[in-house]
Amino acid sequence: MPASSSTTSKPRSSGPSGLTRAYLFAYNTTNLLTWSFCVLYTISLLAPALPNKLHTIFPQTFTPYLLGTQSLAILEVLHSLTGLVRAPFLTTAMQVASRLLLVWGIMVPFGGQIVGGNTTQLGDYAYLGCVSAWGITEMIRYGFFAITLSGNQVPKFWTWLRYNTFYVLYPVGISSECALVYLSLGVAGDVSPLLYWGLIAVLAIYVPGSYILYTHMIAQRRKVLRGKQRAD
Repeated sequence: MPASSSTTSKPRSSGPSGLTRAYLFAYNTTNLLTWSFCVLYTISLLAPALPNKLHTIFPQTFTPYLLGTQSLAILEVLHSLTGLVRAPFLTTAMQVASRLLLVWGIMVPFGGQIVGGNTTQLGDYAYLGCVSAWGITEMIRYGFFAITLSGNQVPKFWTWLRYNTFYVLYPVGISSECALVYLSLGVAGDVSPLLYWGLIAVLAIYVPGSYILYTHMIAQRRKVLRGKQRAD
């Protein structure tokens, strides 16, 4: 699932210092650059691929670009576990696990079969939905933290993007993820009935889970912006 605005890594109120600050700045900057590359590279391939060659985008962008970039998120679980950031461990682990399920559990084994199929382009659009929703969200999020850790003030427009774009990007990301899981059911069933029913369970969890997280993000947005207004 796309990362929640309330559970992403945040510097402590007094701010990290020394090597910790330098490391977190490097981590966030690296993610900003790699996600920016993924999004821009995908966009550069989009026009030549329309309308009938969308299936060519997946093999050009997934390995190693999207796969490697998304896999870096495992470090966020370690950051939370070790106390480098204030993000709740359980929530962070669940959010990262949902993304890793998509890239390692769906796209790695089944991507070639469910993206670019002969009968439907749904898999192509679902993949592009994931890249765009994940990528834009993460560019904004990691950029926000990189600017903060650099000691500079985050521009107001970036703060607006940070707490408003999820209204659109979150539904796009969730629907795209669900579409990829759904499309993988057939090939997963050929591998193992247990895997098939496991993915059914994932879809059953996604629907109520996404609603709960989405409404929670809206509530947290109101709280954060209300706090900023008081501070101003």
